[in-house]
Amino acid sequence: MDKWLSVSRLQYEAFSNIEYYDLQQKYVLLLATRVTELCSDSYYLCERGKPASVPIIMRSALESYIDLMCTKFSSAHVEEMNKSFEVYQAKMSGENVKGDSMKIWQKFKLAGESNLYSGFYAYLCRSAHGNLETLIRDHTVGDVISLGHRPELPMISLYKNQIVGIATTALVEALEFVKFEGRQLQQLKAIQEQSGTGEYA
Repeated sequence: MDKWLSVSRLQYEAFSNIEYYDLQQKYVLLLATRVTELCSDSYYLCERGKPASVPIIMRSALESYIDLMCTKFSSAHVEEMNKSFEVYQAKMSGENVKGDSMKIWQKFKLAGESNLYSGFYAYLCRSAHGNLETLIRDHTVGDVISLGHRPELPMISLYKNQIVGIATTALVEALEFVKFEGRQLQQLKAIQEQSGTGEYA
């Protein structure tokens, strides 16, 4: 069975049998859901041979994963998220408010993922901003501008591994946090390991 279908099935089975007891647990589960939804979109694009947008979507997935980890480590992050939402609502209603939300690098640091910030996340950011290496990788064949060419299979395989790795890591972290004990957790851990690099791809 396709790895992504297995991940989706296991998430559905696990989430059908979990309960949460407070806002912190609810937010962790919501963030895990966002990560997997974004990963699902990315995986679909890979399957269709259209990976140019994958790093952009995966950047958002990784940011949500970091929010998940911050929320898991500290109930105070729930208030940080609530405050950010309140500032957004005030701005949308025309109020002149100043938001002092936590910067993304601070979230990575709080989550204990500083190396991830300066490594994989930095790579995804460069891809999101359309730098020269992105233009060459995604929009040329040889020295010629190409419209919609088929990407190289090793790149698609790498993306799929990263997608599965991030999704399963988010699910494992969330399910462990709510003390889920079903067989799906062990199966997700096995897929996580198979994605190639352990904690995240």
